[in-house]
Amino acid sequence: MSTQQTSQENPLAGFGPNEWIVEEMYQRYLADPASVDPAWHDFFADYRPAPGAATPRGAEKTAATPAKPQPDGQPEPAA
Repeated sequence: MSTQQTSQENPLAGFGPNEWIVEEMYQRYLADPASVDPAWHDFFADYRPAPGAATPRGAEKTAATPAKPQPDGQPEPAA
């Protein structure tokens, strides 16, 4: 039995080690479709990430570490 996923199970399977780039672009597309090249719009229009799909690099750190407020009430600038 093969452990590789088909493109029906994981639409990112064909991108190999670059899956994270596509996932990162998808997150940008969700936030602002104009920030992604229009050539990707059809792909992302019906794209649904597979459970356990690649996540953008650093996303885990960003999500787990909220910005600390400064004494003046402003959030700390990102590193």
